[in-house]
Amino acid sequence: MTVMEKMLVPAGMQRIVEQGYDALSGPVYRAEDLFRATPAERVAAHGLAGEVFPYGPDPEHVDIVRFGTTPTMDLRVPGVPVTPGERPWPVYDKGFLLNAVPVWDLTMTRVPVEARFVRVDRDGSEREFSRYGGGAWGWQRAKGYFPPLHLIGPRANWRGLDLPCSYTVDHGSVELVWVGDEAVPDGFTPARPRVHSRVVPVAECDQVFEVELRGRWRDAPVRILQQAGQEALLLLLDPTFESVNRLGAVALEPSLFQATAPISEVTDVVGLVNEPAPSRGSGGPR
Repeated sequence: MTVMEKMLVPAGMQRIVEQGYDALSGPVYRAEDLFRATPAERVAAHGLAGEVFPYGPDPEHVDIVRFGTTPTMDLRVPGVPVTPGERPWPVYDKGFLLNAVPVWDLTMTRVPVEARFVRVDRDGSEREFSRYGGGAWGWQRAKGYFPPLHLIGPRANWRGLDLPCSYTVDHGSVELVWVGDEAVPDGFTPARPRVHSRVVPVAECDQVFEVELRGRWRDAPVRILQQAGQEALLLLLDPTFESVNRLGAVALEPSLFQATAPISEVTDVVGLVNEPAPSRGSGGPR
């Protein structure tokens, strides 16, 4: 297991604290590579010290999520964007932050168990505010709870059920999550109102995997994150300034944009399945 970090924009911190948001994606780096770095150094390394970004040149603090990799996690070296267009945000297409620290692009997944929400103060010292207990428990002390989505993060096929799950720290087991009070399977215990969980060994599961549904919406590549009725929540996969404005997408962070669309307008949908492979070990950077 490799320990990684993701630097949060202030809105990302609010989503965790207020909503219990547990999706994780975008540029990440090894925690050891920015050990004891100050907020200003971290922001500058990400190329986000400009006036159009939310930090300013000398922030008093920055917030990070520090997490261990998991077997199904998909980390890729950033490449040159495929879609032509203007991008007024860093893309790290050489595979490095601006201070030459290696960077990976994390495909959106669920926050791993025991991930830490940490504030780094101006002198480089740290304060831990929360830990993530898994899909059934969420973030400690967060005001809200975000139920696990089937199209984001690990899932397990177990005894005929297909359920969202979270790996335990040792990756030898998964915690299965059942949302709702109806027909709760045997052996599941309450974790919070209307949420039940059960820990089972990975060896008892027919499959542990992550699935990614990709398609196109109005000629832009997208990932389907959730469907509710006739509408779908979409993530823009290769956003440009033009496509963000044309599609009315909302910025979650400088390079991460979501939009809502009629599911009938999403075309060319394909499913990509990511499973553990022996050569990947515990899902460290590749």
